[in-house]
Amino acid sequence: GTPVELGCEAEGRPLPLLSWFRGETVLREEPVSTDLKLVWPRVEPEHAGTYSCVAENRHGRHNRSLQLHVA
Repeated sequence: GTPVELGCEAEGRPLPLLSWFRGETVLREEPVSTDLKLVWPRVEPEHAGTYSCVAENRHGRHNRSLQLHVA
């Protein structure tokens, strides 16, 4: 039930499209940005899972994943 914030930062020229995914589902996207956050004011057990941040521009794509565990 505590607050949780997941942050993602990326740089590039041109600025990347940043996206947060849970599995194949897009949770949030922000075009031409350097950071993108997912915020839960009260994290619940159903928020547990694998999340991926993807940064993409015309030169390529880079991603990082993390596993969120909720006790």
